[in-house]
Amino acid sequence: MSGLEGMNVTHDVTERLSWWLFAPVSKKRPNYLLGQEAMKSLCLKCHARSQVDRFYQEAEVVVQSTNEKVQASLDLVAKLRAEGLLTPEPFDEPIEFIAFDLWHYYGRTAKHGAFMGGADFVQWHGNYELLLKRIEIQEIAASLRQKAATERP
Repeated sequence: MSGLEGMNVTHDVTERLSWWLFAPVSKKRPNYLLGQEAMKSLCLKCHARSQVDRFYQEAEVVVQSTNEKVQASLDLVAKLRAEGLLTPEPFDEPIEFIAFDLWHYYGRTAKHGAFMGGADFVQWHGNYELLLKRIEIQEIAASLRQKAATERP
């Protein structure tokens, strides 16, 4: 599609991107506005401005809400570590694998799905799993804290 109706053909897949979607908590790329406008120009070859703008608004809401969910879970794991309930060594406790899966698989799936128009990837393969993993993390955190409280003299 990059060559559609006189558009600049490119092999630089990042030229029209506005977010760093690979990160646990996504940030806007330095060329956020340029990337977004370049992609919207391509979208506008087939779609109405109102549809393109709505698509971007909805995708950005998914990115923001996913970022909040991921950050809250990562903060909880960091707090457990600060409380001495987790070792400093990475990936030696089940909660660390769950937290990794939460952002690496399900958070990224939701965010990428939003920008690719994949509702199933946003909801069932993304947000459903995010919720499931967040609950698992919260239950493990509560159990670790309860165990620590009962072991105190």
